[in-house]
Amino acid sequence: MARILIVEDEILIAELLAMYIEDLGHEVIGPATTIDQALSILSADRPEYAFLDCTLGQQDSAPIAETLAKDNVPFAFATGRGVEALPTDFKAQPMISKPYAFEDVERLLAALTS
Repeated sequence: MARILIVEDEILIAELLAMYIEDLGHEVIGPATTIDQALSILSADRPEYAFLDCTLGQQDSAPIAETLAKDNVPFAFATGRGVEALPTDFKAQPMISKPYAFEDVERLLAALTS
């Protein structure tokens, strides 16, 4: 069982993703809904993996991605706007499209954890 941070500013989407992750036997950390909240969680706790919404309100999640990358925590982005929504320095990062499908979450988690 892995501990997975969810960073998502839309609570219903975060709850759906959390349900999928828990159904796959993993523990959810968060969800964090803002950059500050996510960074606060990361300063106190180190997840094994993370899912980051590309856009949190009017900000992109690049500061969180930078922290995760620095700490060698594998992560994937989530977006409904395609690869062009990814922060510039993270275009090659794994991505999942919204709305989520259980099979897509399962496949991405398998890729992150292998």
